Amino acid sequence: MLVVPASAAVFSSPEAAHGLVVPGEGATVSRRSALASLLHGELGNALVNGGLPGGKARISLARRTAQTTFYVVLPPPGKHHNVVRYPIAVVGPGYHGLLTSSATHLDGLISIADVAPAVVALQTGKRPRIRSRASADPLAYLHQFDERLTRAHDSRTGATFVVVGLMTLLGLLALVSRRAVVGRAAFLAAPACLVVAVVLSAVDVTRPWQVIVFLALASAVLALFGGAVLRPRLALAAALSAVFAFLYAVMWAKPEWNSLAALGPRPDGGGRFYGVNNQVSTLLLSPALVLAALAGPALPAVALLVVAGMVASFIGAQADGLVVYLAGFLVLAWRTAGRRPGTARAAAAVAVAAGAALALVAIDAAFGGSSHITHAVGGGPGALAGDLAHRIHLSAAFVVSRWNETLLFFLSVAGRRGSRCWTRCWPRSRSR
Repeated sequence: MLVVPASAAVFSSPEAAHGLVVPGEGATVSRRSALASLLHGELGNALVNGGLPGGKARISLARRTAQTTFYVVLPPPGKHHNVVRYPIAVVGPGYHGLLTSSATHLDGLISIADVAPAVVALQTGKRPRIRSRASADPLAYLHQFDERLTRAHDSRTGATFVVVGLMTLLGLLALVSRRAVVGRAAFLAAPACLVVAVVLSAVDVTRPWQVIVFLALASAVLALFGGAVLRPRLALAAALSAVFAFLYAVMWAKPEWNSLAALGPRPDGGGRFYGVNNQVSTLLLSPALVLAALAGPALPAVALLVVAGMVASFIGAQADGLVVYLAGFLVLAWRTAGRRPGTARAAAAVAVAAGAALALVAIDAAFGGSSHITHAVGGGPGALAGDLAHRIHLSAAFVVSRWNETLLFFLSVAGRRGSRCWTRCWPRSRSR
């Protein structure tokens, strides 16, 4: 492993396999944190401990080349916005063309935390995470790919405003007009935006202004059309099933469409390269619960299918979704049953749900799946508890990281309490 400047000749050599490395996770990155992640084989989030990972280093920097040598460029000294990818090249047997990684699912994009495990795997004769595939012109591909990542990054803030604005506008119109058509449109706004964002990515509509305009117009039309025609319960259930089937199919067969969409994973930031991120998981929660409610006696089957997509390494790989969705489906089952379960039944239901979650993870691992979920569960109760504690710590650090994040958190809590009060008081207000 050699750290070299970007001007090194190896980065234009046809004898090497080439890629782009994301140097860290979070909004900012430093040379110190990038070097630590490189040597430890683990990402540290910028919100916690300055982005430095814990544990011991797995590899050390070399002073001369070996049979297989990794060449990496690191960020300059100091703290920087994590919006720049840096060259990485590998020279050695079996490495030619374009670098690939089983952790990113995006040809040409490498996480800096994957380098150390790949080096260790090569030293021990095992199959490394970082491999390569043939490419006629890898450098030209990487140049276009880097521009595509930048455009996706620049589109995300506007796309988020579109989703929030559309849901808010249609929701307010539904409250004022008391029309079920508008209410259904408000509910369908989030899944419509997700579907449209993936379609725009697939057809290579990438310029931020184009993405925002088309996303707003197409999603509004799709949501209003769905609100008008999806009146029967069966039609709405079929439409929601189609949304999940479409998104899961894209994540499995064409992960780059999803990863480079304006809504969804943020591979340029290093935290989530593919699958379901927290944003998508949140936007799909209500459609998932409504679909399960419409399924009636088939609720357990629908719940398992939705959660299976969330947990599968080649589709969602979303640990938070696994927990939140199972909890949501449990509460939904209790509410639809019309009575509160006793302590014993509640404990038994939670135990069954936890067993189902572990079974899904085990099935995923048995079929070759590998993600942070399989690693945490495979490490035993201690590793699982440590991963959970880390995520809670990270969530708390995010809430207090900036004043606007703190404000949004408390507004969300207040909005949740307000919605519960509105739900309880709404029948009385209508009767008056």
